[in-house]
Amino acid sequence: MPIYLFRHGEAHAVGERGIESDAERPLTPKGKELTQAVCHGLRALGVECDEIWHSPLVRAKQTAEIVRREFGLRKMVEQDGLAYLTEAEHLFLSLADIPSDKNLFLVGHQPQLGDWVVRLVSNARGGNVALSKSGVARIDLLRSPAGPPRGELKWMLNAKILRRLA
Repeated sequence: MPIYLFRHGEAHAVGERGIESDAERPLTPKGKELTQAVCHGLRALGVECDEIWHSPLVRAKQTAEIVRREFGLRKMVEQDGLAYLTEAEHLFLSLADIPSDKNLFLVGHQPQLGDWVVRLVSNARGGNVALSKSGVARIDLLRSPAGPPRGELKWMLNAKILRRLA
């Protein structure tokens, strides 16, 4: 089963336009446009999306909304465990329960998504892979009867490359 770890798009900084907290940071116009182009690039690669889980933070929710619209889905699922700097062992472990015919998108933040890439591929903790804004990593989950979810990294592409594929 493929899962796609999708980092949110470029967002405004705290202090800009009356933004008072990190959780309130919306996507910039460039962030919205680039995220849409990334979705077009993903579609050009033949990527399908059946379900979207997203962080409750505004920038991730807006990114997920663009993904939802571009892939023609009706709903998204907010997951507190995808919030910035949240320890979400329960959510990570729940990946093993996703049906094998689902294409799941997880829209969230660095460093968590980069950490999940390392954990899924190597079962190691403490490592991190840099996933750029609007960047996407595809990991194919391997079915195992016991233990934490494991997977194989198929690709990790930044927004500039995905935009060119659109």
